[in-house]
Amino acid sequence: MEDGLVFFVIIGLIIRTVVGGIIGNKHKAGVGWGIVLGAFLGIIGWIIAACSGKKDKPHFDDMSKEDDK
Repeated sequence: MEDGLVFFVIIGLIIRTVVGGIIGNKHKAGVGWGIVLGAFLGIIGWIIAACSGKKDKPHFDDMSKEDDK
């Protein structure tokens, strides 16, 4: 009976860490912090990682000269 419980606890922890890593990958928290927050805090850690802000998209400067008017 206890073996089954341990199995489900480990599977639950793995799922929490994977989801945390996925959420952190798309945000400034990063994969590492997403995994740590997801593993230790669960859903609250996912919310913290999701609230960290999106990663900045690459910004390209317009190098054309507009002063030639």
